Parts: sequence; C-alpha cells; structure tokens
Amino acid sequence: CMVDAVDEMDAPTVSLYPNPTSGLTHIEGIEAAEVQVYNGLGQLVKTVRSSNEVDVNGLPEGIYLLRITDGYGMNHTAKMTVKR
Repeated sequence: CMVDAVDEMDAPTVSLYPNPTSGLTHIEGIEAAEVQVYNGLGQLVKTVRSSNEVDVNGLPEGIYLLRITDGYGMNHTAKMTVKR
C-alpha cells in the first residue's frame, strides 16, 4: 500500500515578524489555531489560541521554538529570538 508523501514545497512558509522581538510577534503564512512556545530547555512556557500574535513580554531573553497548529491540524515550527 502506498503512503502519500506530503510535498515539502506545498507546505506553507511560516514567518515571524519582528524577529528578534521584545514584545509582540506576528505569525505570517498560516492561520494559527494554537501556538505553543517552548524555551531552550524544551519547557512549554506559553500557549496562545486562535491568534496570530504572541506576546513575549515577561519571557527572558533567548531562543524559543514555536509549535504552531493551523486550522487543518497541521503542525509548523518556527524559531523566535527574544531580546530585551
């Protein structure tokens, strides 16, 4: 039985701006149903639902991984740098 492979070229490109950020960052390229923000230790530090904006006020400086789930249940990842 053949498994349909998802063509990487068809996957939407997710970008963040501004990045680095010190306050609000915006997710472009997809409609975010849920965004999970993980710190460098892999700990979940923030969850945002039904918004393409992530407020990083209060998070320490560093590099964070965003795991973004879109309306179709597809997961996307993006790296975000927080600068103070």
